[in-house]
Amino acid sequence: MITLRPLAMIVLASLMLSACGFQLRGEARLPASMNQTQLITPDETSAFVRELERLLVANRVDLVDASSDTAAELRIVRERMRRETLTISGDARVREFVLIFEVTLSVQDAEGRVLIDEETLRLSRDYNFDRQEILAASREEEFLRADLRQAMAARVLRRLEGLGAQ
Repeated sequence: MITLRPLAMIVLASLMLSACGFQLRGEARLPASMNQTQLITPDETSAFVRELERLLVANRVDLVDASSDTAAELRIVRERMRRETLTISGDARVREFVLIFEVTLSVQDAEGRVLIDEETLRLSRDYNFDRQEILAASREEEFLRADLRQAMAARVLRRLEGLGAQ
C-alpha cells in the first residue's frame, strides 16, 4: 500500500499537467506556407543567423537561395546587440550592465501577402561587473551574448509558429 502512494501521486500529477495543456517543447508547428522559405538578412555570417538557419532546417524548412514563386520570405531587417549601464555604485563605478538584443523581422508568404509586418523582438540579460575580475566579466558577457542569440532564434521560431494559429 505504501509503494502505491508515490505511484498514484505521479499519475495524478501527470493527469493534471496534461489537462492544463502542458507539453514538452518538441518540433515547432510552422505553417505550411513556410515549408520553403528564403531567409534574407544583411549579414549571412552572423552567429544569430546561423542559429536561426539551424533551427529552421531542424524544423523541416527548406531554405532556398533565390526568390521563388513557392517560397515564403523571412526578412531579418536588423539585428542589434548593445550593452548599457544598469547600476552605478556610490563611488561612481559601474556595478551592473544589461545586454539588449533586438531583431527586426518581417514575413511574406509566396503570394506576397504580409504575414508579419516589420516587428521588433527584444531580449535582455543583466550581469554584475567587477573591475577586479575583468576576465571573468568578459567571459560572462560572451556567454550571455551567445545565450541571447540562441534564445532569440528560438523566439523567432515561436513567433513563426504563431502564424499557424492565426
